[in-house]
Order: sequence, then structure tokens, then C-alpha cells
Amino acid sequence: MTRRRQEITEKVPTTPRKVVVYTDNLMTSNSARNTVTGESSSKELANSLAETLNTALVISTSFRFDPELNTLEILDPYNPRNNIQVKGITDYKVSVKVFMLPTAVDVKNRPSTVYVKQAMASVHRQLGAVKIDELVVSFAEISAQTPGGLNGSSNGASLLRSGGARADSLPDHGRPLDSPGEAGISTIEDANNDTSTTGSRTSNDDSENDMSRYLKVWRLLNRIKRSGDACKIGISDVTKSQLEQLCQQSEVKPDIVQIRLNLNDPSDQSLDDELRAYAKEQGISVSAHADEPVILSDRTFQMLASDFKINERFPTTEVAPQGYKMDFMRPRWVANYTVMQTKRGLVANRGYIAMASSDCVLDPNRISPRPKYSMFGGFM
Repeated sequence: MTRRRQEITEKVPTTPRKVVVYTDNLMTSNSARNTVTGESSSKELANSLAETLNTALVISTSFRFDPELNTLEILDPYNPRNNIQVKGITDYKVSVKVFMLPTAVDVKNRPSTVYVKQAMASVHRQLGAVKIDELVVSFAEISAQTPGGLNGSSNGASLLRSGGARADSLPDHGRPLDSPGEAGISTIEDANNDTSTTGSRTSNDDSENDMSRYLKVWRLLNRIKRSGDACKIGISDVTKSQLEQLCQQSEVKPDIVQIRLNLNDPSDQSLDDELRAYAKEQGISVSAHADEPVILSDRTFQMLASDFKINERFPTTEVAPQGYKMDFMRPRWVANYTVMQTKRGLVANRGYIAMASSDCVLDPNRISPRPKYSMFGGFM
């Protein structure tokens, strides 16, 4: 059966600070047909993003720009929105996993609730007003410490600073320009309008098990659950100690804990027995996954942006203050959604949504005027 392609073309943006890419339905797309069994989630995501960008920007034109939210949406023309209602599916189960990438932080270098709100808003734009059965959050720096996560070694910290690539392989783009934090952000619209800065956690003083930096995001997930938008909430790749701290500090127990299986070592079938025992005692279900800690790296996104000339097609006209410059667009979060028809036991729709944004950062090549010294002594 021939698939229909929808043409969506709106005003070309002049100052996009955020780009959101919606992939095709991976159950029917070309990338799904070409997927190799056992392929990593990062390769699957990169291939699906490349296919969508090629279809939406090269073969056809499928994008829209919201000047109020300063957001460019690149839509796959083969994956129409609200297709659950359009196809009349009533017996469905929706699962969403939000990957908080290393740069999804606020001005205090803590994971920002702004990006979770953006991810949830984008999922609802794609799927419609659906209730999410399972909502799981994954923090890159937590996942990096688990077995199979960036080698589970201290090398993970340096990899995280560049969003998955080695820190010394990417240019230094300077420090982010300070901007308002999360105060006052109470709605999805406010979140989309926010221009909070980015960075990554570089301090080694924090304990590996300290979960206080994740409490804002975790409490937001709890509010989403209490509002009825999600039935169950979960977290990925925590240890027993981290799970205990999360429960004690937030007073909110997860319904689900996901643990990574090490695909590089098929003989390693062991899960954390202490974690499983504690989770069983607390009534928390434990499931396995094979996702990578940094599912979309800076390098991968920059390669895609270069191949499909995103910056050239949609140039920014913003002028940075003196001593600063506009940084490259960097990926902040990825949402992976799955829609399953429960009666038939089949996955009807599965796809990714990825968001990248740019910030104003200190220019490393800036020239600071030297103070003049007076012949009478002292600086002028």
C-alpha cells in the first residue's frame, strides 16, 4: 500500500532558537526496514532523524515555525499527528521515555524541568490528548555510572561534557551567558518561551549517590501523575542507594525502575540483586532496557545539521552582546514514545522526538582592552 505524504509548509523562520524534529513511525518507515537486529538505540535514532530530515527538507517541505515560541518544528510527512484518533484506535497503551541529555540543565547546572515540560508538550502535539500509561525519565549522568554506561568508568564524566563525544574532540565554545532560571515557569507555554542556559556537570565534589539535584524533575513527574496525564512514573539506571535517597528526599516512590542490560557482554545477565530486593519490598517493578546513556550526542547532531544544512536553511539574525557569540544548536532532550494496541498485542506506532537549541555564550576569541597605566602611578 502506497503511503501518503502530507505537505506542511509555513513561514520560513529567521531566528530559530529551538528545533524540534519528529521522526516517522519506526514500525513502517524505511529506516525500520533497514534496521539491523541488535542495532543500538543511538544508531536507530540517528538513522531515523536523517531519514526524516531528508524527507522533510530535501524531498519535500514539511516544517512549521512558531515565532511566539521561537521554535522550528520539522515534521515527518509520512507520520501525521493525532493518528491514534484518526485511525480510531481505542484500546491502546502509551509509553514514553524522556532522555535528559548532558546539556539539559538550568543556570545552576541541574537537570531542568523546562525540558521535561517541552518534551511532554511535544509528545501531546504528536499523539494528541492521550493519557500516558508509563512515563520514564533517564538522566545521562546517572546512566553513565552503570555497567555498560560509557564504560562505567571515570571516562564517562569527560564524555558527558561533550554530550557523548570525547571532550578534547570538540571545540571550546565558552561559558553560557547567564539568563533567568526556572522561577516563574508554571506552564508549558512559559517553558517554551524560556531561554535558560546550558552547560554540563563538571564538579566532582558531589556524591555519586546524591539525588538532590534531580528532585525538581522527579517532583514534576509526580505532579504529571497526580494530574492524571500519566498512570505510572519511573526512572532509569539508578542504584539501590540512589533509589533509597530518591524515595526519602522526594517522598515519592517510582512505579518503575529500568535497568540496562549490557549487550556488549551477553554472558552478563546479572541485575543488581540488592536493588531488585529493595524494589520488591517497596512495590516497585523492575524492567530491563538496552538504551545508551547519551542517545544523541553533540557530534551526531552537528553532523546531521551540517549534512542537511539546517543552519543555512534557517539562519538566525540575533546579534549577541559584545564579548559573546551565538553557540551551535545542541541537543537537550529526546523522547521515545510507543503506542501499543493492547487487544492485538501489536505496536501501532513508535517514534522519536528530539529537541536542540542554541544559547548565547562567551566568545573565547574576545579581546579585552588592557588597562592603561598612568606615569603618575596607578591605573587610569
